[in-house]
Amino acid sequence: MPKVPSTQTHSAANGGRPDGPHPLKRNQACHQVGILYPRCLHASFMSRHPQCRRRKLKCDARRPACSTCIRSHAHAVAHAPPGTQLQLPSAPECTFDDIVEVPIETEVSKTRYEKLESRIHELESLLREKDKHSSGSPRPLIDQPVPQFLGSDMELLASALSQSPPLLDDFISPAVLASSSPGSSPRSGTGLEILWSSYPPGLPNLDLLRHLVEVFFVFHPHANRVLHHPSFMASLTLSPSHPKFPAIPILHAICALGSLYTAAVTSPPLPNFAEIDPDEIFTTRHRVKEERPDSFAEQQAKYARDTADQYESIGDRLFETLQARTILTWFYWSHSRWLEVYVSSSHSLRVAVPLGLNVCPPFHSITHSIRPASIIQPAHTVIEDETRRNVFWLAYCTERLHGASNGWAMSLDDQDISQLLPVRGDHYEQGVLVTPPDRQWAHTRDLLLTHPEKQTDSFVLYVKAVMLISQVKTFNLRFRARHFFGDVAVMSPHSEQLNPLSPIDPRGSPAFLELDDLTSSFRSSFPSHLRNPIVANVVDQHLYAACLMPHVATILLHDPHANVRKSGCISALKILTAARSVLDLAYDVCNTNFDVTLLDPLCSYCWFIAGRVLVRFLQAAMDANSTDQISTLRAELDFLESAISKIGQRIPLAFRYRKMLNDLIFKRCGEPPQDVTQLSFPRPTDYDIRACFREDALSGTVTLHESLGLQGSAGSYMAVS
Repeated sequence: MPKVPSTQTHSAANGGRPDGPHPLKRNQACHQVGILYPRCLHASFMSRHPQCRRRKLKCDARRPACSTCIRSHAHAVAHAPPGTQLQLPSAPECTFDDIVEVPIETEVSKTRYEKLESRIHELESLLREKDKHSSGSPRPLIDQPVPQFLGSDMELLASALSQSPPLLDDFISPAVLASSSPGSSPRSGTGLEILWSSYPPGLPNLDLLRHLVEVFFVFHPHANRVLHHPSFMASLTLSPSHPKFPAIPILHAICALGSLYTAAVTSPPLPNFAEIDPDEIFTTRHRVKEERPDSFAEQQAKYARDTADQYESIGDRLFETLQARTILTWFYWSHSRWLEVYVSSSHSLRVAVPLGLNVCPPFHSITHSIRPASIIQPAHTVIEDETRRNVFWLAYCTERLHGASNGWAMSLDDQDISQLLPVRGDHYEQGVLVTPPDRQWAHTRDLLLTHPEKQTDSFVLYVKAVMLISQVKTFNLRFRARHFFGDVAVMSPHSEQLNPLSPIDPRGSPAFLELDDLTSSFRSSFPSHLRNPIVANVVDQHLYAACLMPHVATILLHDPHANVRKSGCISALKILTAARSVLDLAYDVCNTNFDVTLLDPLCSYCWFIAGRVLVRFLQAAMDANSTDQISTLRAELDFLESAISKIGQRIPLAFRYRKMLNDLIFKRCGEPPQDVTQLSFPRPTDYDIRACFREDALSGTVTLHESLGLQGSAGSYMAVS
């Protein structure tokens, strides 16, 4: 009922007599002092009228009269003067004040959030349309500025979150927050940092992180194999506290490696060869002498290593830690940090063993062990399973390719690998299940010469080429021991058991001849649509590297036995042919618009190996005083040196190889002449076999033998003349 002002007076109850008791009137009862009960509020149990509040009484707000009013009425009747009891009302008249209208924004806020949710859905639709239209074109290297309409709405989101975060948690889409860079940056100052309270302190802000991730996927040749691009980008939109948010070591490693492809962050400076040798193994000893802070890339590499160590020590997210170490190894390799490359690549491959990545059912050990075949849980999806397989093969390739440059034992024997080869890239991206009967295993017979078209793409050929390199190194590494113990596979029918310290010619052994045939036939066995790595000015990086590696394998196999001054040395012929094949491939890629600095780091090593072979022949040509051959070989070396230096503009590894090749040329051949012969490509196909050397028995001088190699068996280890 409406409240009557307390200033009004009513005397009808007592007939206007001033000496009568005061009757309990509406809206007046609580104002009677001493004998009257207070009025009540009907809002809630916690709502009391002024008298109740003043007397600190609890009001239950019952209707028609509250307990306090009933007690007060009974007390008034019991203590009324004689003869006045009848003048009192028979029941208390409990008066209820009007409700104090407290502003409640429930409906208003609800309406506001409904509008905000509607706007969010609208923004999501716009973003999906944007992604749909841009899916056919390459993504920009640097994030575009946030559209004005998107920025204002993100500020609205931030404001709403700061006022009532719980109400929005249920319907805010992570895609909106992540796609609205830079508004979604945890350090962008828009207020959205409330979403990222658990954001790792060592990482850059989210917009820079996304930029580094994007350039990594766009420019690194293995990025889309070590990580499943769509899945990874989706997980990056989650909160850092979400269990499916990318592992922190992976993000640090990507930031370190991604710094090679952007000017947005700092990278280590190129080495100063006045203070350090280009082939120095322990580069850290010189780093500690430099009075400069760590670059962004170096900081992120340290974060990646330290966080990976922490994850491994507690057994958390072990597979993702392996991914991080593989990416980190690529960073070390690109920066020619030889010690770190050796340790990190070996560590990665050894960690893959207890994770069960080197084998696949049913080829597990028959031993009854207390340890499981894999200490991680089985993959839940096809994509997850194939990602694990890809990461193993990438760790394997990295360790083998780096190991090709040294004579040290490798971390995992090829015979301990019973794994399926990777699936084609399109099958991997789409998550298509390809069953084992339709695939090749690492131990499949004639694996390196058989390439089913439905199972083969450039990455599969890349892995096979690395396996060829691995077989060549294993042969060179174990030949002496196998020969000493009488292994018939390495025994030549033209030699006898000799002292293990004496020179041994392995070129007549069955194992050597088999490898020689593999290296010669590998590239010609490629499917017809995968024989040319450059089509319409587009370079397939995996296929390009796969085409280089058999030539490098030939050089590694024959170089220890090549004598460029011996009449008819077939090994000298083979390494020269291989080196010039590498030169042709280098010219092919440099003759396109492709940025050679984006090639696999392996390519600069292959070009360096070819250059080292040409230096041997240049030295022999100079000793023979063959002017034509000197000018040609000089021009070939100059071209390789310039090609390597182009890669060295971005990749420090190539910068070192260029210096190493330059020093080797100067050491063995002296300063180059001022006039350099210009090369013409393509060269005649028979040119490679016309530049070997023979020793003239009469004069003792070294001359060119123009007709060498035109006769005799290419597979023979014996000299032809």
